[in-house]
Amino acid sequence: MSHHRHLSKETQMVHPPKESLPEGNEPLVSPIYQSVKFKPSSMGQVRDILSKRGNGYLYSRISNPTVRELEVLLANLQGRDDALATSSGVAALTAVAMTFLSAGDRVVVFTESYKPTRFLLGGILSRFGVQVMRISRDDYSKFEELCRSDHPPKLVFLESPTNPALRLHDLEKIVSSAKKSGSLTVLDNTFAGFTHHGKIDIDLFVHSLTKQANGHSDAMGGVIIAKKDLIEKIFPVAMTLGGCLDPNSAWLTLRGMKTYALRTKESSKNALEMAQWLQGQPWAKNVRYPALKDHPDHDIWKKQMPGDGGAVVTFDLNCDESRFDQFFDQLKLFTLTPSLGCVESLAAPCLLFFADDLPADDARKAGITSTTVRLAIGIESVSDLKQDLEQAANAARA
Repeated sequence: MSHHRHLSKETQMVHPPKESLPEGNEPLVSPIYQSVKFKPSSMGQVRDILSKRGNGYLYSRISNPTVRELEVLLANLQGRDDALATSSGVAALTAVAMTFLSAGDRVVVFTESYKPTRFLLGGILSRFGVQVMRISRDDYSKFEELCRSDHPPKLVFLESPTNPALRLHDLEKIVSSAKKSGSLTVLDNTFAGFTHHGKIDIDLFVHSLTKQANGHSDAMGGVIIAKKDLIEKIFPVAMTLGGCLDPNSAWLTLRGMKTYALRTKESSKNALEMAQWLQGQPWAKNVRYPALKDHPDHDIWKKQMPGDGGAVVTFDLNCDESRFDQFFDQLKLFTLTPSLGCVESLAAPCLLFFADDLPADDARKAGITSTTVRLAIGIESVSDLKQDLEQAANAARA
């Protein structure tokens, strides 16, 4: 402090005195390390930091304490050694693809996958010589044939439950075939969350932190979770691509994770009640929710995600296609947006948001029609949500 008093006022403004906490006097909530740069103690420490991730902090594109706290938490929840946070879920997918795929490699992507995943692989990486094999969820025989071929896939991209039709993959079956061929499995686990599928030998988990992890619609992010040796391969690629998670978004996500278990439990309970109610409505048909006994993958759900059907319900609105937009225009509580996993309830037109890149026959096989609706259920009163859907459906059928 005395040293600062002898500096000019202009210099003091740039280098204010630091306030250190007494030993053991720690904040209850971790601070945001809102700093791009960190001071090393010596050149020796700089070399140490640059030699191995986790040895300290120098520049926030490389690593940041707030971001690192989030990475360690999510790796532990998913049951893996390490994690790498990114600026979005798509940034996480991109880092994985750019790390492991080269010209001439084959990659499998299931038709029932996130639309940006299909575009990343089929619309971008295919231009650089990557061979993209798109397979339907109902064509495991084709997948196994590829795995047994002389040119098996390098990566297998999938998600379960799928977006938006909520089909489930037999993950153990897929992993078994992939392991025999030396293929790495990449599971977009956003819908299932951090407490599911960790015991299955998936190589790489990818999540959008924008959804359930944050939960409050005020921060974007993504994460890759895997064994440390795979994360170490991805790290220099992700760092160079620049899709790093900023500390403020990491802190908001850490705050959201404090209520993650409570929010996901409540939204799942609400979604089950909503799905059961929708089955009795004349304006809703083909209601899809994994916890319903008539769901085509209900037995897989009982094995892989028992007791948690998730927060998403999908159905086909029984109305004239020309009146479909009226349903969304009349919603008062549900917000028209392609996201999910927040405390607010959301609604999305599936063909427009998630499948307009697919040929009509492929979209139909994936369970998506011109009047398919995806609901992401929040934590509001279910009775209020039911009233909102009913009045909007009646307006669309008027």
